[in-house]
Amino acid sequence: MKLSEARIGYGGYSADFLHPGDRRRFGAYAEQKGIEFEAARLDRPYDLVLATHNADLTGWTHRKRRRGDFKFVFELVDSYFVQHVTKLPRLMKGTARRLMGMESRLSADFMRTLITTCEAADAVICATPEQRAMIERYNPNITMSFDYFGGDLDPPKTDYSRSGKLRLGWEGQSTTLFNVNVIRDVLNEFRDEVELHVVTDPIVHRHFGRFGRHPSADVLAEINCEKHFYPWEKGSFSSHLKQADVAIIPIWPDHRMSNAKPENKLVLLWQLGMPVLTSATPAYVRTMGNAGLDMACAGLDEWRAALRRMIAASPAELEAIALQGQRHAATAYSQAEFQARFDAAFASVGFEPA
Repeated sequence: MKLSEARIGYGGYSADFLHPGDRRRFGAYAEQKGIEFEAARLDRPYDLVLATHNADLTGWTHRKRRRGDFKFVFELVDSYFVQHVTKLPRLMKGTARRLMGMESRLSADFMRTLITTCEAADAVICATPEQRAMIERYNPNITMSFDYFGGDLDPPKTDYSRSGKLRLGWEGQSTTLFNVNVIRDVLNEFRDEVELHVVTDPIVHRHFGRFGRHPSADVLAEINCEKHFYPWEKGSFSSHLKQADVAIIPIWPDHRMSNAKPENKLVLLWQLGMPVLTSATPAYVRTMGNAGLDMACAGLDEWRAALRRMIAASPAELEAIALQGQRHAATAYSQAEFQARFDAAFASVGFEPA
């Protein structure tokens, strides 16, 4: 069957499909290909259902195993399988999902829910080779994909002139802001030479995006360099980031889920024309190497040395670093390559891509 003729139900990251995961993944693919879909409902017939981890996984897994009347693709881009979570938090999360109406059936152990969904799916989409190796224990049909940022970004940075302190830019969801504290001591050492510009949600919701509310600025209260906060908005986050001289992606090495994230944020920043310093996670080391850049820092000593280099760098040097990353992103993470990854996933379950 042609994919363009299939009845497609999508269980996305958000009900209105405005979450970045919806806009930058299947939503972007469907728009580019002219493919129609609807919010997946258990009581409706489909040829294909694509479910993310925020979908009704217990409901779709049950229907797939009981009736098998559709092809089932599971998109799991977060590295849940690297977590060492004790039984009680797993039971609390699975139970909470049922009580909140995210699941139509009770599966108290959320990790078991993810495993069962991988096993029931006809194909799984993930984001890194490390994820793929773990998911292969439960399903052999796996495709790796990445985020497409085309509709979210302004034109890339072109002005690399500098004055005053080195402006460091960080962008992301407020729930991941704690990672910046891994370089707290280094930023405090350079407090007179750097300032930090943060583009994120003003409030952190620690649980399910709804509970455990506190101001994002409080997360970085122990960082003493000059700080500026900007609310994350689709229309303005790019321009805020481009005002920085260098973008940073620090990651706590002992936070397993953060350390296992794919390279999407690095690619976004390269596409914006930013020079980028990152922690030495597997995805960032691999991607930096592929681009021919040495900007991944293993430990505070390397962060310290890298910041010294950036503080001393001329505008021309910053531009050369940025353009090298931008060129790599333009080829390795192009729209054609983005489409090819989803094409391959759907072709593997019997659909002819448009």
